[in-house]
Amino acid sequence: MKIKPRSKKKKHLGKIIGLIVLAGIVAAIVYSYYQQEVSKGQSWTWVTSGPFSINKSQYKLGENVFMIVSNLKPTEVGQINVVDPKGDTYSTIPFNGTMKSSFKQFFKPNTLSSLGLCNATTLVGHWSIFFKGVPYKAIPFEIINEYLPGESNKTNGLDTVPKGLGQC
Repeated sequence: MKIKPRSKKKKHLGKIIGLIVLAGIVAAIVYSYYQQEVSKGQSWTWVTSGPFSINKSQYKLGENVFMIVSNLKPTEVGQINVVDPKGDTYSTIPFNGTMKSSFKQFFKPNTLSSLGLCNATTLVGHWSIFFKGVPYKAIPFEIINEYLPGESNKTNGLDTVPKGLGQC
């Protein structure tokens, strides 16, 4: 019996299949790790008062506060007042259940000179969201003296306001 020598194509086919399998395993591991990291980053505990909810009770400087309003009754008309630690109204958001029964809103507390907030530390403290025109309880939240990664060096309203501008 004669043994036929293997062709070069058959020798390389096994190596190619092995590399494909290895690449698939590595891709699956990377995907699994990424999914775990994403789910860790979005572990929100919603704080709710009636149809109004915010995504958590504590935020870092530079972080967005996400609000969801769902299932407003047609008779519910009023405004949402966001109040800063000094007790001043930071922003006002109107709502009308006849026009929209649900909506999403977000805001990022910052030190715009027009607001009289002189630096990022004036944002730190206990804030509240009050509801005018409806009988729901206020939603408290806190901004802690810690920046989101990469936010402290940006000029997006978190830097100190230059002297001579605003009420500082």
